[in-house]
Formats: sequence, C-alpha cells, structure tokens
Amino acid sequence: MVNLYRRGRVAEKKVVNWLKSKGFRNVRRSKGSKGPYDIYAVSPSGIKTYVQVKSYSARLTKEGRKKLRNVAKKRKGFAAYVHYDGKGKFRMVPLGNWSGKRRKVGK
Repeated sequence: MVNLYRRGRVAEKKVVNWLKSKGFRNVRRSKGSKGPYDIYAVSPSGIKTYVQVKSYSARLTKEGRKKLRNVAKKRKGFAAYVHYDGKGKFRMVPLGNWSGKRRKVGK
C-alpha cells in the first residue's frame, strides 16, 4: 500500500521544481502538513504566493480554500492550489490575489 503522506511530499517536491522552472524565487516547503499552505514562493513579478498542493485524485476542500485565502489576504499575497496528476502535468488554480498587483498565473 502506498503511503499517502510520502506520495504527497513527493508531489510537493515536483511542484517546487515546477515553480522554480516558471521563475518563482525563494521557493520553500512548509514544515509539517497541517498548515493552510504547503509551499511559499515569490512570483516573477514579486508577489508572495501561498500554494496548497493536491495530487492524483485529491481535491482541496471548501474549508481548505477558505484557510488558504485567509492567509494570503492577511499577508497581502496570492493564493492558489496546484494539482499534480502524478504523470508530470501541473495545473495552477487561482483562489485570490490580495497583493495589489496583477499577474498571469502559471505562465
């Protein structure tokens, strides 16, 4: 049986590398798995970005979206979740931008 925690951490590492390839800086994984976001990064346009990673068939709950939005709003940043399909495909889903700056997501 696959350890879901381990599979999630592997997905997070892949998303970290993907974000770096998209020009994100200061990309860091959060410690533990209980917080509202898994990854913090600064976008190419300088926006603090808070990312929750979901892999395979997992989805971000309504409560999870709310918590992630609240963190980004409080810290004047951008909230998104990234879905990793396990086959190398990533999809960034924006949840809100409180940075005061405009940006294109996932490009």
